[in-house]
Amino acid sequence: DPRVDMVFQNVPQPWHPQSAYMHEAALAVKILDESKFFEASSKIFAGQQDFFDKECLNLTRHQFYEALVKLVTSDNSGVDSVKMMEQLAIQEDGTRVSKDVVLMMKFSCKYHRVRGVHVTPTVFLNGVESPDISSSWTVEQWKEKIEACLASSAKL
Repeated sequence: DPRVDMVFQNVPQPWHPQSAYMHEAALAVKILDESKFFEASSKIFAGQQDFFDKECLNLTRHQFYEALVKLVTSDNSGVDSVKMMEQLAIQEDGTRVSKDVVLMMKFSCKYHRVRGVHVTPTVFLNGVESPDISSSWTVEQWKEKIEACLASSAKL
């Protein structure tokens, strides 16, 4: 529907520490080729169970990044695995090869803190938070909510 714009925002969750690495991987793809961002994010989301505490307890940060790069770049995704790893890599002196991902993560965190976003999903419709929306919503519930917003906006 051309009357609706959807804006997707990365919201790292501090109580899920691995999510920071997962968000960084998605942002690395966005830096390299924005058109591949949603496909990469979908792969990461679908493979999230491989990155829960039990599965990655003994991984180093570098190993974690390698696993994410492998996940994202599999199936001929068109994302260059070497360039993606360069976006994520930390050198032996502790500095980043590229600071772009760090800057995007800092922006995401600050943006959501200012808006009071602490959990997902947090949905804003016409700039106003809709606390009734849940991660368990069906497509029909979303359509109903959006149609109601469009109808009330038309009356303004």
